[in-house]
Amino acid sequence: MSYLTQLKTFVEVYRSGNITRAAARLHMSQPAVTSHIQAMENIVGKELFIRKARGVEPTAIADDLALQVASHIDTLEQKVASIRSRASTDHGTLHLAGPAEYLSLVAGPALANLLQADKVNLVIHTGNKSNIYHLLENDVAELAITASEPTDAMYEYQKLDKERLILVMNRVQGKLLGEREISAALLNQHKVVTYDEQLPLVRRYFSEVFNAACESPVAAVCPDIRAINSIIKAGIGYSVLPDYLCKEGISKGELVALGKPGPENDVYLVWKKGALRHPRVDFAKDVIMAFANINYLSTLPD
Repeated sequence: MSYLTQLKTFVEVYRSGNITRAAARLHMSQPAVTSHIQAMENIVGKELFIRKARGVEPTAIADDLALQVASHIDTLEQKVASIRSRASTDHGTLHLAGPAEYLSLVAGPALANLLQADKVNLVIHTGNKSNIYHLLENDVAELAITASEPTDAMYEYQKLDKERLILVMNRVQGKLLGEREISAALLNQHKVVTYDEQLPLVRRYFSEVFNAACESPVAAVCPDIRAINSIIKAGIGYSVLPDYLCKEGISKGELVALGKPGPENDVYLVWKKGALRHPRVDFAKDVIMAFANINYLSTLPD
């Protein structure tokens, strides 16, 4: 007897951590999903999930079963999807999430190339890291661009791009400091403008370049690094920005680059496991990656 349907249900519950959510994604009733899980428990002879107030927690047996079968279920789903009429299923609306500044300044050509295929309509959602992954987890977005490598097993991804972090200061103070050796102690005497209270980009730069903590007084917190760029240009303090955002200001003399170039961040295209079974999502992923690899990825500075 084939247990493929029950295994598919098991994998969805395992990834969702919730019977109700899995039922919605599978377009099944909750009792049907529960019945499938009970059938699999009878087959393996062990409990697969511990019922909690807000979902289910996999047992060690469930972890082992998922490791053995999940990738095979995904492969079968993708094979079946590819056999369907691609001409009809490629079309539709794609929801993509990402940071507003990257989508605005870098990803535009790749997204335009996707739209020129005249198959996909695009809805773009912007936000920070937590918002982006929330949109993916809750099936609001089907693809996402993010500078953070996914750590949750529910996601798959490919490297899309790179960005280098650059320490920049307003041109007045920057010129005064330009002839001095840049250190954490020196910078801590000046105000910093940052993305959030945790100083994410600034903290990483200080850690990897100076092996020290940033103790600068915070002049402003702004969750859009395009606005940070403008604030620094206007004469307030310093910050750490991705190269694609500040290189024009540096070339025009509106910003001064200080110290050593910072670390590189990889930028990723991310999707939930199983999402590529939908040809529209698979098609969009391929177009974005192909355009990125051919065009702007190779033009970034070393």
